[in-house]
Amino acid sequence: MEEAKEKSAAAPNGRLLVGFASVDGLAVDEHFGHARYWQIYDFSADAEFVETRKMPPICGGSCSDNFAPAYELLKDCKALFVAKIGEPAAAYMLSRGLKVFEAAGSVDKLALAIKEQNLL
Repeated sequence: MEEAKEKSAAAPNGRLLVGFASVDGLAVDEHFGHARYWQIYDFSADAEFVETRKMPPICGGSCSDNFAPAYELLKDCKALFVAKIGEPAAAYMLSRGLKVFEAAGSVDKLALAIKEQNLL
């Protein structure tokens, strides 16, 4: 797992939300700009599934700086896990207080690593 940079984000209602870019809900398998499905988990206690959020991909071949729709959808999350993310997108999210991680593998294994390594 690779952390792009560390910053903190405030989550409402004391929840500690994390977004995983995943089509099937089982593994992190989407590039940030192409992510259509975000699996949202609450890490306040254990990693508890909250919901799936959908959005159209924000990159269609090449990414520019249209990251606001993704931020609006995910701004209540403290961290995002993606298969890949470009530097401009990572900088945009980091500057708004979201931690960004490039990671591959099952959401369950990543959730365990998040707790064991105290990544949040």
